Amino acid sequence: MRKNKLAKKNSIPFLLLAVVHVLLFFIFAKRSRQKNIWILLLSNIGMAYLFEYPVLNLFKGYAYKPYILKKRAHDQILGAIFSQALYVPITATLLTLYQKNRYWKLGSTLIYYGIERYFLRLKIYKAYWWKPYYTVFFMNIYFYISDWFYKALNAKKKWALIIAQYLSTEVIGVTLLYISAVNRKVRFGRGAYHSWREHFILAPLYSLVRSIFLVKISSKHGLLPRLTMFTVSICTDMLLERTGLLKLRLNKLWNIIFHSVMIIISRFLYLKIRQKE
Repeated sequence: MRKNKLAKKNSIPFLLLAVVHVLLFFIFAKRSRQKNIWILLLSNIGMAYLFEYPVLNLFKGYAYKPYILKKRAHDQILGAIFSQALYVPITATLLTLYQKNRYWKLGSTLIYYGIERYFLRLKIYKAYWWKPYYTVFFMNIYFYISDWFYKALNAKKKWALIIAQYLSTEVIGVTLLYISAVNRKVRFGRGAYHSWREHFILAPLYSLVRSIFLVKISSKHGLLPRLTMFTVSICTDMLLERTGLLKLRLNKLWNIIFHSVMIIISRFLYLKIRQKE
């Protein structure tokens, strides 16, 4: 009973912030007449994921404790998803769409600084070597990168369109991998008793590399390039299984569906993003 009360107490701030951010995004994005809103949001999430990977996954700068999922490693990454896929990217996207000045950016940053300090007091977030004032510094830079990137998107800069497609593909791919890991359909790491931390170091790398090839083949017409990508993906998974770095369940059904979906999504994103060149 005590554990359930603790879980509820910890999860409420995370879930409440998530609901507030999602509602704000839909309300203000609907009012905005700007183009490429969803592309910008996915790109901002992708940039936040890239930042989170070394700080959290590799070097354990901090830890989230939402107590929503049973497995501690899954729960910690879920907290990171709340932060890096909802709170910060949604704020950055709205600030960019409405062309808010440096005072809005600084004010938003200070709000997150306050939230971080409050989460530390509630003990639902723990900082190791990461300091809250790092958040102030890096978040301000992130908000300006969002502005700069959005201008490049609207100017139809080829490099920006390619990066937007790559980041969007990566966000969807790594999120699907996370869902699959939580449902015990996939796990990276050597040995039968390797840690989930090892999984969350290897899985994003797997997704980062695969997304490069997905973006590359997405511009090609016809069925053959997609069949080639599918075959290479399946063979790569088989090789990783043979070396003990990957474990799949459900008689390989998961990776067949996963790779098929990602190939379709990469083509869809190409048509939605790169056709603007």
